[in-house]
Amino acid sequence: MDVLTAIIYLILFIILMVFVFSMGLLTPIIGKKDIISVLAIGFIVGLVGGLFFITPIYQEIPYAIGSAHEIFNGENERINIEVSPIVDLNSLLTKLKNTEEVISIVNKGIVIKTDPFPTFRKKIIEEKIPIVDKNFQNFSVNESGEIHIYFTESHDSKEAIKTLADWLMYTGEITTRYSLIYIEITVKPADVDKIVKLLNSENIAVTSIEGPVESAIDKTKNIMPDSNFAILLCGVIGVIVGLISIYLDEIVPAVKKVISEIKKFFLRIFKK
Repeated sequence: MDVLTAIIYLILFIILMVFVFSMGLLTPIIGKKDIISVLAIGFIVGLVGGLFFITPIYQEIPYAIGSAHEIFNGENERINIEVSPIVDLNSLLTKLKNTEEVISIVNKGIVIKTDPFPTFRKKIIEEKIPIVDKNFQNFSVNESGEIHIYFTESHDSKEAIKTLADWLMYTGEITTRYSLIYIEITVKPADVDKIVKLLNSENIAVTSIEGPVESAIDKTKNIMPDSNFAILLCGVIGVIVGLISIYLDEIVPAVKKVISEIKKFFLRIFKK
């Protein structure tokens, strides 16, 4: 949501509150017995305004904080994707490298899914994997048939998958069901959306986005109450506005008296 749209929504909500305020001012004419009706209408109007005008703004708060964080923080964001080996990886990487917004691309590793295997086979795999390929030093093996290999530097992922799949078949007759390649793309925070759209157009799954801006957005989302809270709060604001307008004749003199007392207090202090 752009700033102009947010301002328009706020103005529309304020107009609704002016309507509630105007109704409250009519209580001397319609009678004090209709106060409950005015407050009920104020609550309903507040809920409607909260639902249609405040909630969209409320939901954009994390992204606004992320944008502010982006301005004051020069760190980059990392887009993590999973690519099937059947995808033309060279074509995809070339396209990404030729995209101005992409700072760097790194092959982070692979995952191979096989049929489940027993504990003794898991131990053999863990002992022998580092020998199969010198790049297979950081890995995890699960008996469910999931093997993750994490590269310390860029490596030919398709060759790594073939090497591991062949070794599993020859040594344990373990069939590889499917495999994926992990790739990390580094971009400026402002360019994340553009690169994500590019990846979606290529049918590439984005598994996560990491970095200071995304972290700020996630933290804000976690501490913010649900949108229903914002709607309910707007309903309460409608009631408060109604109460203020109903008892305006009593409130104004009371406020003036308080201001007068505050002025007298400060005058006594300054005189001393």
